[in-house]
Formats: sequence, C-alpha cells, structure tokens
Amino acid sequence: MKFPGGLQRLIQSFQANGLSFVAFRWLTLVTLGLSLLWIVSAWTKLPANIFLFAVFGTLAFGLMALAELFVQCLERLAVRFSHQSNYYWGVLVGIAFVTANLRHELTIYLILFSLAMLARWFIVGSVRAMNNSRSLSD
Repeated sequence: MKFPGGLQRLIQSFQANGLSFVAFRWLTLVTLGLSLLWIVSAWTKLPANIFLFAVFGTLAFGLMALAELFVQCLERLAVRFSHQSNYYWGVLVGIAFVTANLRHELTIYLILFSLAMLARWFIVGSVRAMNNSRSLSD
C-alpha cells in the first residue's frame, strides 16, 4: 500500500472533491462588499488609504471571481460531455501559446490571467482545506 507524501497531501487538500459554486459566491460577496466600501469612501470622502484598499480589493477579488466562474464553467462542461477536463485545459494552454506568439501585445493579459488563476487556486484551495480540516475534527 502506498501512502501519499506531505506535499501530495497538501495539493490534494487544495483540489475539489466535487463541483460547487460556493467559492464563486464567497468571492462575489467579498467583491460586492469591497465595491460598496469603494462607493461609500468616494461618496463620503473617507481617507485615501481606505479608498485605495477598496479599489484594489474590488479589482483583485473581482478578477478572482471571474477566474473561479471560468474554472467552474469549464469543469461543468467537461462533466456534461463526460470528458476529462485535462483535455480542455490543454487546449486552452495551446490557444494561449499560439495567441502569445501571434499577438505579442496580448502576452501581458495572458500573464495576468494566469496569475489570477493561480491566486484563485490558492484562495479557493485554502478555503477548501480549512473546511476539510474542520469537517475532519468534528
């Protein structure tokens, strides 16, 4: 019998057991809260630090919410057609490479999208890992 190592267990705890829009709802709720803070801070002239925190937080969490929606839609599409999602991800990476080679001005946007996907994976994985550890301790 083979037992997974520490790094493999950490990565497995970050991966989803099933498809769920819970993380998307959480990211959207945080984005809406920060955008409300942005509007209130612009309207009532709150300190500039709060305004900048709200602006950058809204943009960052909004991008991660869109990335989570993209991931969930792609995964649901793969399940719907009874395919493995690895093929879909491979095609998207291939499209990104071709696009980066043909249109050099779009490369920065592809890099930003990749960073948003990595940040989304880390945040959603952390939330799932915390939920898994709570359910195991109960």
